Amino acid sequence: MVSRDLSSRGRVESALRGAVPQPVRTRLRPLVRRLPARDSMGSRVAQNSGWLIAERLVRMGIVFFISVWMARYLGPSGFGALSYALSLVTIVQSVATMGMRPVVVAELADEPERESETLGTALSLQLGMSLLSTALLLGLLAGLSGDGESLLLVAVLSLGLPLNALTVIELAFQSRLKSNYAFVARTLGLGAASVTRLVLLLLHAPVVGFAAAGAIELGLTGIAFAVMYQRTHGGLFGLRYRWHEARVLLKASWPLMAAGLAAVAYLKIDQVMLQQIRGSAEVGVYAVAARLSEIWYFIPVALASSLLPMLVARRDDDEAYHRTIQRSLNVAGWLGIGLAVGITVIAGPLISILYTDAYSPTAAILRVHVWAAPFVFMGAIVGRALVAENRTHFELARNVAGAVVNVALNLVLIPRLGGMGAAIATVVSYATASYFACLVIPPLRPHFWRMTRALLAWPIRGLSD
Repeated sequence: MVSRDLSSRGRVESALRGAVPQPVRTRLRPLVRRLPARDSMGSRVAQNSGWLIAERLVRMGIVFFISVWMARYLGPSGFGALSYALSLVTIVQSVATMGMRPVVVAELADEPERESETLGTALSLQLGMSLLSTALLLGLLAGLSGDGESLLLVAVLSLGLPLNALTVIELAFQSRLKSNYAFVARTLGLGAASVTRLVLLLLHAPVVGFAAAGAIELGLTGIAFAVMYQRTHGGLFGLRYRWHEARVLLKASWPLMAAGLAAVAYLKIDQVMLQQIRGSAEVGVYAVAARLSEIWYFIPVALASSLLPMLVARRDDDEAYHRTIQRSLNVAGWLGIGLAVGITVIAGPLISILYTDAYSPTAAILRVHVWAAPFVFMGAIVGRALVAENRTHFELARNVAGAVVNVALNLVLIPRLGGMGAAIATVVSYATASYFACLVIPPLRPHFWRMTRALLAWPIRGLSD
């Protein structure tokens, strides 16, 4: 009995047999065999990336509209205070994941039969680290800062972190290239939080209410993942913690944890330093530019997350492996360049239409900040390649280099240039971490030359190399 789930190749061959004479079929068959099977790894990666990108597009549309309204309502000072608190909680989230996410995806792709142990152990570790890092952050804020508003906002936002640890379940969907389930779970959490924010805006609520909405989104997203996993796998309560598995995950992921913390540090430390040096209003002006620039960073994350299982599957085939990385860098690099050019052109009208006059300096900051995109996009691909190659210590080295450059430049530029100085530091630090570090570290030079080739290639010709 022939399966109804025919690949594209099979459907074309069937059509040829029924409608094309034998001599012509003989000539066309080699071309038909080049068509990708619908169930090929490349096709599945494309579909999985499509779901991840679709989820982020939905999020981007909803969050963009609400964040513009929030920025106008709260003003630079209130929006800056909320953004500062979000930056600190984002750093805590990064610490809580302990860099395990790519390692867990690779483990699940390699040994799917051990999913209950791998996933259960990762969940337990992330929950424990989330509670510990939150307690440490609140203790530091209470002891070192006299800013009661910031402490309150961070405390409220942190309430959602324990339940958000359940989002580690997403890794099971990623390992199977089934991110359509993640799309549903994250959209449910976002929808509930967005309705809450809209109600708060209509009621003219104080800034702490919007921190509570952030906590709701964190918590409900984790719950949605748990429900989705139970409905699709039926094994949520069968997840088990194993000491041996914990040692394996921690040993493999500690360089990624440090690298992830460094990456988040130079993504968010600019707003923390702006708060300390220039105050909440400057943070608010800068945060708008950063959000408009960083809102697109879901694209490389989606591509890289879906790419990892393919790299793991192809790492024994050098030619296919390196060809996959080069093509991914070509796509990522030119997507980043196209985004940067487009935002640079429309930055002025975009800010003047969407925001009040209080945010007028944002346009100039945005024109600079957005040029981090090409390096962010390509860096995500290189990061997943290093995971597939079991060379995560190099991921740590390049991200630490970026963090050091970022902090040093912020210390020099923020007192003189404010938000513009932070934007310059961001671009230079991403270029350092994603690109120039690969030139300095000898084992990573092949990736440097691949990125150079991607940047110098023409968009059309380069994508087909």
